[in-house]
Amino acid sequence: MTNEPVDQNPAAGARLSPEEEERLRDCYRVLHGLAASCQVPSVRAAARAAVAELHAALDGQALDFEYYSHRWSD
Repeated sequence: MTNEPVDQNPAAGARLSPEEEERLRDCYRVLHGLAASCQVPSVRAAARAAVAELHAALDGQALDFEYYSHRWSD
């Protein structure tokens, strides 16, 4: 038994591949469009929540992306 610290989150240093980054950016654009214009309230709300989650994921990866931070009208 050793006294070395155990890494509690081995994926903490993991990075996205360029393809994964682009896929996330594409998802962000599509979800943002739905969040802004979908006429079904439950879908619009889910898209807005997903946009927020993706924003947090992209920000956590320190990716440079344009974040549209306007408020939706409803």
